[in-house]
Amino acid sequence: MNAILERIKKAYHLETDAEVADFLDIKPSTLSMQKNRGRLDLKRIIEKCSDLNKNWLLDGIGAMRPVNHNSKTIPIFKRLEVDEDKVNFENSIKVGDIFADLDEELEEHLLAGNLIGYLAAEDTVASAVRENDLAIIDLKKDLKSNSIALLSGGQDVVLRRIVNRKDQLVAKKDNRDDNAIHIEENDNYHCIGKVVSILRSV
Repeated sequence: MNAILERIKKAYHLETDAEVADFLDIKPSTLSMQKNRGRLDLKRIIEKCSDLNKNWLLDGIGAMRPVNHNSKTIPIFKRLEVDEDKVNFENSIKVGDIFADLDEELEEHLLAGNLIGYLAAEDTVASAVRENDLAIIDLKKDLKSNSIALLSGGQDVVLRRIVNRKDQLVAKKDNRDDNAIHIEENDNYHCIGKVVSILRSV
């Protein structure tokens, strides 16, 4: 029974029983009582965890989520380790995967290893990408004006809007020109990839 609650925590990135109770739409005292009696409300758990593989949820058997043959997994990172202008994915902090149904073009990029998810940090592109939004990044470095790019500068990784200023690509945090990065002139910043989709945090 505690194993079921631990799997719910793992699947939905919850830390405490109170957060699990909130997720299940019950009072923490109700969940505590169910634990003490050794009887969880499995019907409610299965309804609330409908996206999970029931064998995994109840018995820890199989994959966490059922895999649709059309669904592909995209690795999600909250921190990228950059060594000599290249991302070192082995030393980066991966927080999981998402399953996505992709159009043909994006599926080709995924199969070629060109798609990742990146959890936006506090320092993001104003209004377009907010803290904890999930940016899907195409690692193919095809920058265009009015796109959003993931850039590395030393150990810093930032999301910036790319604009064209006097025939040069410039990376900006917002509509102001202060702290703009001239991509083609700046050896300190390099493009990791461009944002192709944003999943908004709620």
